[in-house]
Amino acid sequence: MLNNKLISNKNIAKKKLKEKVISARISGIEYMALKKRAKDAGVSLSKFVRSVLLTGKVVQRISKSDADILRKLSGEANNLNQLARTANRDGFKNVASDVINLRGIVISIINQLSNDWKSYEKSSI
Repeated sequence: MLNNKLISNKNIAKKKLKEKVISARISGIEYMALKKRAKDAGVSLSKFVRSVLLTGKVVQRISKSDADILRKLSGEANNLNQLARTANRDGFKNVASDVINLRGIVISIINQLSNDWKSYEKSSI
């Protein structure tokens, strides 16, 4: 009798732990992909999705200000390419001071980026 009561209490406790529902709209292809990944992992779809939600990593969208700064950085890469072309044509001595100035500009632009972007995992870049 006591043993049955303990089992019953455990079942009630488990049910109470998972009483909230989160819904999301996904396409049929995404649903099939999730089902396959859950099957490959050997767990139910619910358990798989719950695990991904709790342990997965969300990458924050880039802010407008960081996007503008990255555009500036891209422009400086264009300038560097032009300097390299000039160096190949006329010699490095003629563009050395420009390259040093450009280095300072690039460092300044990188320092303007938010910490979120600067600390983004190097392995994914």
